Amino acid sequence: MTRRKIGLIGAGSAGTALILALHDKGYPIVGIASRTLASAERCARWVGCERFSTDPGAVVPLADALFIATPDDAIREVCEGIAKQGGFRARQIVAHLSGALTADELEAARACGAKVMALHPMQTFADPQQGAKNMIGASFSLEGDPEAVAFGREVVEAFFGRVFVIPKDRKALYHAALCVASNYLVTVADLAARMLERAGIEKGAALEAMLPLIQGTVNNLARDGLPLALTGPISRGDAATIARHLNAMEELAPEVLDFYRTLGKETVRLAREKGGLDPEGEKAIRRMLKKAK
Repeated sequence: MTRRKIGLIGAGSAGTALILALHDKGYPIVGIASRTLASAERCARWVGCERFSTDPGAVVPLADALFIATPDDAIREVCEGIAKQGGFRARQIVAHLSGALTADELEAARACGAKVMALHPMQTFADPQQGAKNMIGASFSLEGDPEAVAFGREVVEAFFGRVFVIPKDRKALYHAALCVASNYLVTVADLAARMLERAGIEKGAALEAMLPLIQGTVNNLARDGLPLALTGPISRGDAATIARHLNAMEELAPEVLDFYRTLGKETVRLAREKGGLDPEGEKAIRRMLKKAK
């Protein structure tokens, strides 16, 4: 199958990861542009193509499919700037990688006859080379023009991934869910590490100690799913232990009480869904979690 020629504007971690993964799957990469010269040069060197640093519009005529991987607040501006220069052409694929924004950010390209979409990998890309590996088998959301979405499906199929087509009026909620699953997991780990520090474990050592527990929980989720992966005192209705937690936090870490109570209430709901929650224990736990400071 003849692969579309790919261009990239914005060589940050996500854009570079995508280009590396596409290159590995046999897509010809014809040009990289980025606000930062070093990023463009690094990405172009890895895939063996030309780099353009100051003129993103120079990449556009070379590409059958163009990915705009700039920060969200620059996508529309970059697209409109290229359109004013007459850079887009009919039936060209133009995509951005934002999870929160819709394909309408690329309306200027659409007005030039291009087919547009939002393609968002449900993955994390702290490091672009590891991120390229993370693309394989990942889930992706697609939203936009049917022709562009069809190309998006082709890309995801090449990555052995899974496609979800998201209505554009639900994109922000979709992205918020992923932030809860990924970003807030880091926040939860930080809060737990701070609590362990108050308990006498140095914060760096606390994270190292927690990682096998976190990985074990992830393994349980992968094996058992929701809600069966839930364990712990709330899942078994152990009100006495929850009372000890709350008393200790009131004395040693009062700033996390609201957080603990909020998540605790959701955990009670999940424990009830799982089944096996002692009714008396549930009542006592709910009462304690509602208790004012």
